[in-house]
This record gives sequence, structure tokens and C-alpha cells, in this order.
Amino acid sequence: MADFRFRLNPRSVELPDCSAVLNGRGTRYEVNEYRTTLSLKSVVRGAARYRTPQGEYLVAPDSFLILNEGQRYSLEFEGRIRTETVCPFFQPGFVEQAIGTAAASCGRVLDQPELTASALDFCERLYPKTGAVGRALAHFVDGLRGPQAHAAWLEDGMYELARALAELRCQVRDEAAGFPGLRPATRMELYRRLHRARDFLRSCYQQPLTVAAVARVAGMAPFHFQRMFKLAFGQTPMQFLQWTRLEAARRLLVHTEDSITEICLAVGFESPGSFSWLFRKRFGASPRALRAARQDHAQNRRIEEVSPGALA
Repeated sequence: MADFRFRLNPRSVELPDCSAVLNGRGTRYEVNEYRTTLSLKSVVRGAARYRTPQGEYLVAPDSFLILNEGQRYSLEFEGRIRTETVCPFFQPGFVEQAIGTAAASCGRVLDQPELTASALDFCERLYPKTGAVGRALAHFVDGLRGPQAHAAWLEDGMYELARALAELRCQVRDEAAGFPGLRPATRMELYRRLHRARDFLRSCYQQPLTVAAVARVAGMAPFHFQRMFKLAFGQTPMQFLQWTRLEAARRLLVHTEDSITEICLAVGFESPGSFSWLFRKRFGASPRALRAARQDHAQNRRIEEVSPGALA
């Protein structure tokens, strides 16, 4: 029986021998070529950019990244605001036991049952911070702010997160089973490549990207990639890129004082005129109107804070 250990913010040399949660804060931070155990990368605020030999991932507060044991990654904090990370690392063998326990309850068995019992092979991609994994990560965030951040609390949280990962692994295999391909391994490989490409679009939207460039990230021919991407996600790669840029522009309009032209160029658009037209089409209001509404809302809140009732 393995002797599992649990630590909060241990030294990096201790990580291979325990399950741990690292909580860090800062405006500037870098990691270069670190070989990880199975780990989750999440941020509470700000953004962190992770690079592996296979892909590039911008982790924001609404997402998390899974990296498998043995993966090498580099990290840098992204943006101008203070970033806070909450990253669980797993002792080898810990999540394997959780998956072995849950394997019999997977709702769907693929053509080769041994795949569910093999060494861990999580799809390395950005996942939405929802469901059981999202709740488990929120448990750590809440606990780190109070007096309950002790050994027993940490151990309970790591067991819950391991069970949530076992459930997520089954969900991913179910999703991959719906992808084109005669063999389960073919479908899973297509799933990995298309998600790697979508994460690249989501993470590098500021760059001048083309279908051919993103297809190279997926390791696919451009025409095949274009067709498979639309089949998988209901949008072409360029439609997804445009949607990502507009969402990023909306966030910048709300949370910064940058000019509309500066924001237009920062998110990857070349023409302020076409940017404003696409923005209005997507959100029902021009960039200028959205910012004005935000400023009016902020002013009304300031007025309410100093109202006669508040001073009484």
C-alpha cells in the first residue's frame, strides 16, 4: 500500500514525493523547463501562460490546464495585474488509484477496455472551471483564505479532486468517442489535436494567425483541419478566433482605460472600423457605447455609496 503524503506550498524538490497545493501571487514570475508530476494549473485572478513542447496555453480564472506526469513546461505571468495561482500536484500513484476505483462506474466503455486501466494519459488541454473539478478547486481557494488550511483539510481536498479527475477522464473519453474515426485510438488522437489547436487560438489570439499556421500546431493538413474543426466545435477556426478576440476586447473595455484603438490592435484586429462593426454585431452595442455604459454604472455606484441614507 502506497504511503501518500500531503503538503501545502512545499519546496519544489519535495513535489515528486507528495501531493501538494502551491499557492503563489505576483506580477512577475517565470519557470523554465520544469518536469512536473501530474498537475493542474489554475489562476484565481490574472492570467498565466504555460508552454510545453506540444502547445501553448493561457490559463485564465475561468479555466484550468492538466499536465501529465513527466511533461516539461515553462511558465510566465501574463498581463499587468497581480496574478494568483492555485496549482495542485499529485504524488505518483495517487490519482491512478482513484481512477482504478472509478473505472467500473464509467458510463461508457470504449472498444478496448484496457484503455481505461492504462497509465494516466489525460488530454492536456484547457478545461472550463466547472463541474466536480471546478468545485474541488474552489474548495482550495476558499480554504486558503481561512484557518482551515491544515493537513486534514488538504488531504480531504486532494481525495475529492482525484475523484473529480477520474470522473472527468471518463467524460473526455465519452466526448472523444463521438469524433470521426474507426478506432478508439484514432478518435482520441483527433480529439487531442483539435483541442490543442483550439487552445492555441484561445491563447495566442493577439498574433496574426491563419488556418495553415494553426493546422501545423495540430499536425494536420489545412483542409482536413478546417473540416474536422468545424465538425467538432460547430465553428471554423477563424470564426472561433474572431469570437475569442471580441471577448478579449470586451474584457479590456470593461477593466482598463486603454483607448478603443489600442484595444482593437491589442487583441489582433487591424482595422478599428471593422472591429467596431464586428463588436456591435456580437454584443449589440458599439465599443464606445459599452464603455460609456460601464462608466455610467460606476458613477451611479459612487453616488449610492455617499447617498444621505448611507451617511445617516
